[in-house]
Amino acid sequence: MIIENPFVSCPEYETENFRITKIKIEDAEDLFEVYSDLVTRKHMNNDNCGGEWPCNSLEIVQEGIRSWEREFDEKYYTRWTITQKSNMKSIGTIELAPAPGVLRFFDGTCTTGILRVDIKSELETEKVFSEIYKMTNTEMIEVFGIEKIITKGNPKELERIKGLDNSKYKRLPANEIIPYPNYYISYKW
Repeated sequence: MIIENPFVSCPEYETENFRITKIKIEDAEDLFEVYSDLVTRKHMNNDNCGGEWPCNSLEIVQEGIRSWEREFDEKYYTRWTITQKSNMKSIGTIELAPAPGVLRFFDGTCTTGILRVDIKSELETEKVFSEIYKMTNTEMIEVFGIEKIITKGNPKELERIKGLDNSKYKRLPANEIIPYPNYYISYKW
């Protein structure tokens, strides 16, 4: 199977309930609702990202999207918008980046991707997380040419943890691969 470089043609994904497409500036209004949600913000994984994202205006979200687009254009990482099929509203984002210590996916040394999933708090359910995590394991891992994905699962986020468990993620021992606590790992299926 020949797979095109995802930084040449960004892949789109579809699950039963969601469409996952490369983030674009038109997503800003819906995503402002996501990132201004105080519960969602508490659940964001900012490890290795330079701190909190003070998302208190639509303009800040627009600038964030422009920044994510620049990172994609430079082939560092990809950020997608998660759109709920039932109402075509953006309910969050997914980011896949090389694990810390590696600059780019296709540099010859990248075997691990770090996954960030931010979802509007009222949709943070085991079912939603399971659907998204299963897609990342079967689709993204292949396209980005990696062997494993790591993602954060704070012990207080019970629905996320259940979704990780349902999707064949296992607890990663502390300080293995990444110097931050509460990570899970999944290997290529």
